[in-house]
Amino acid sequence: MTTLSNLISALIIVESSNNDMAIGDQGRAIGCLQIHKAVVLDVNRITGSHYRHQDMTNRVAARAVCEAYLKHYGRGATTEQLARRWNGGPAGDRKSATEAYWAKVRKQLKQ
Repeated sequence: MTTLSNLISALIIVESSNNDMAIGDQGRAIGCLQIHKAVVLDVNRITGSHYRHQDMTNRVAARAVCEAYLKHYGRGATTEQLARRWNGGPAGDRKSATEAYWAKVRKQLKQ
């Protein structure tokens, strides 16, 4: 069984090749987990935290945001569902567009 910590480590490889300073989506996604501002705001709303989007270049903060997001939107979810929700939002596991992403994450988890 894959732990949430192991899944997040695999997501980091897929999202940024382990680069804390990665920038994607024309500057809208940052850090090792390529986190968008809307995700940070959502996690702050859910948990009462005070993360800022620019904090997502800090690996500890980025992992904490990812973990909070997946715990909130992933209750009872499989590892595949969690990965696909991280990629495609709370309903990401129902989007065919996230299937290729899951294949990449699954490959990392097997290494």
